[in-house]
Amino acid sequence: VAKKLKMGRKKSDKSARSEEQEDKVNESYQPTGNFQSDFVELCKEMKMYRPPPVFLRPKRPSSPIQNEQQTQAPTNRKAKEDKKASMAQQMVEPEEETPEEKAVIEQLGFKPKTFTVKYYLDLMKPCVHIDLENPDKPDTVSEVHAKNWKLELPMLKTLGRCFEKLNRLHTIVFWRVAASAEVIAELAELLRQLDSVRCLSLEANGHVTDENYADLIRVDSNLTKLQLRFNQITDAGAARISEQLSGLRDPPSKLVSLDLSSNCVQDGGATALAQALRTNRTLIHLSLSNNRVSDRGATALAESCSRFYLTHEETVERRRLLSTAAERRTGLSPESCQSRPSSSAVTPPPSRRGAADRPVSVRSGQEKLGRTGGTGKTPGKGKKDDKAKPEEKAKNKAQKEDSKAKGKGAQASEKDSKSSAATLKSGKGKGGNNSSSSGGGRVKVSTPLQLDQEESQPPDSDHPLLERVDTAYAPGYLLVPGNHVLTLLNLSRNLITDKGVLQWKTAVSYQLAYMSKQKVNGTGLMKLLLQGNPFSTESESYRILQQAMSSRDPVGSSSNTSGNVDQ
Repeated sequence: VAKKLKMGRKKSDKSARSEEQEDKVNESYQPTGNFQSDFVELCKEMKMYRPPPVFLRPKRPSSPIQNEQQTQAPTNRKAKEDKKASMAQQMVEPEEETPEEKAVIEQLGFKPKTFTVKYYLDLMKPCVHIDLENPDKPDTVSEVHAKNWKLELPMLKTLGRCFEKLNRLHTIVFWRVAASAEVIAELAELLRQLDSVRCLSLEANGHVTDENYADLIRVDSNLTKLQLRFNQITDAGAARISEQLSGLRDPPSKLVSLDLSSNCVQDGGATALAQALRTNRTLIHLSLSNNRVSDRGATALAESCSRFYLTHEETVERRRLLSTAAERRTGLSPESCQSRPSSSAVTPPPSRRGAADRPVSVRSGQEKLGRTGGTGKTPGKGKKDDKAKPEEKAKNKAQKEDSKAKGKGAQASEKDSKSSAATLKSGKGKGGNNSSSSGGGRVKVSTPLQLDQEESQPPDSDHPLLERVDTAYAPGYLLVPGNHVLTLLNLSRNLITDKGVLQWKTAVSYQLAYMSKQKVNGTGLMKLLLQGNPFSTESESYRILQQAMSSRDPVGSSSNTSGNVDQ
């Protein structure tokens, strides 16, 4: 009996221990905010027993002037700063000197403090570098850098769990991590949850089949700076990015800086980005250096910064915004406007605007009875009455001409498929003679005089489609000023010739002239980089462009040389 009791106790002890172990396994590690310890524990939980080490990024040594200022600081403050520097030095420098460092110390005769010596293969090992705002507090991580190792989904999820507790994290840098399309999609989902992250650098990543980099700046993204250099992005990837940068989406993009340098973007991608710049009013810096953009892409970008004709979609959106603004001014709700009969929305002809408050049948019946005297026949004095009323003849003649114009416009819209959308929108045949091309071509609109005046003087609004229309330059077309928010554009080392330089000279001249007369939201283009393109630096267009941009360069005209437009 005693043996049985002992065996039962042993079995109960083993079952209790196994239950405790299962509970420990089921309980996941909860991050505390200390990135170094959290990263190690979460890697162990993911069964990665050799996680990349975490180091504090070495900072540039202070200048002698800063050292003198530190010596003049109070003793307590100096002691605290010395303590922080010693802690940072302990995190950066290894505790034991390597054989390479010992050899360097023997050659120099002292231990270097501004640099460290490592074996070249150690530099290729995966590691994570972090920046701390306060070395005394490990939870104040502001930047995370991962370079030269493949980033897979398990590792990205582990990093994401560490980032959840870092409230001061604002920059993430990935360099040559070979991220796949699935990793980029997961990274976009992670950025949606990190409200504090504003800057992302994903560079030297290699070619991705889907090119889904546009997911990183979706509607719910808080990124303001995105660097995508050396990623072999083509026109397809640039077109997807331009869709996210369009100002017609709601809410608009928050991105301020976009770097697409050293990719494979050609004229198609540059034209798509120019289409987005027509309505984008948040992007300040755009870099397309070291790509394959030629004169066609440069011309599209120049038009988006000077002035351009609205397309059919942009015209429809402008009309909708104008109608919404008119409803707000008059106090009419959209429901009340929808409940009106369709005839009230149509503008009557000029000859019948004065009598729009009476039905057509009553008006015509009264005129007929007045002429015939109630008998329905025309008396002998009818000719004299017609001679005595030439205004009525003019009205009837105008009505006939309007009906003929409508019939001719309908026939023209059937023959010309390119101008059918503009004709149906305008409601008159005048728009049938449209010579615009598909996509970004201009659209001719035919509207009454009163509506043209309303569109030329739209209500005060920051929306890019509600800019003042230049109707005197192109009657029948909606010509609006371009983007004045873009400040820096880098087009260096592309395929732009003298033709593209001429277009940019015209665009910059128009922008300067327009900003001198009208108040705009933005500073206009202040820096344009064109060096490294196959154009003549001795041409007249380049000289004028150089003079115009040197006066607007915030750095100063002294930095400009004869070989560069802007340094």
